[in-house]
Amino acid sequence: MTNISDDAILELVFNPEAQGLPLEAVSDTVDTTGAREIPTDILTQVQELEAQGVKLAEEEKLDEALEKLTQAITICDYYASVYNNRAQVYRLKNDLESAVTDLEQAMKHGVGQPKVLRQAYTQRAIIRKQQGNLEGAQADFERGAKFGNPIAKSITVNENPYAKMCNQIMLEVMGRQVNPQGSNQETTQE
Repeated sequence: MTNISDDAILELVFNPEAQGLPLEAVSDTVDTTGAREIPTDILTQVQELEAQGVKLAEEEKLDEALEKLTQAITICDYYASVYNNRAQVYRLKNDLESAVTDLEQAMKHGVGQPKVLRQAYTQRAIIRKQQGNLEGAQADFERGAKFGNPIAKSITVNENPYAKMCNQIMLEVMGRQVNPQGSNQETTQE
């Protein structure tokens, strides 16, 4: 049997256009390329600055957090995780344009890094929804779900008409399994 990735199965669940395609074809559409290598000494520096930036943001010292995160990006402008964190700080400062720009950089440099991508797409989905771009938000929630973000998965399932229909059918079938007599009584009383 062919080894099908979890991402391919999620693609089938969340993408109505993938329905009916063979699993092998769907699994070929999932990007599994690796991230660009960062020398260890640079990576250590960047991660230290990133951790300091996140801590400052948690302490609501947003300007200082931005400084640390920007320093990290200056040292290594292709370390995707820092862009996600700086985007979050921009969101907290209500600078949505800068946040989206950073999220797009996280997506660009985060290829092959599901953890980075699930956060970036979900953050951008939230911003798009706030801005009234419901179609764009739904597309980003679907991508965030595909990369494993539980919030994006939940929102995608709740907003996807195909998923809603499947959930309703499953609830009905499970209800019949749990209480087969109860479902017969309902139909005979009508």
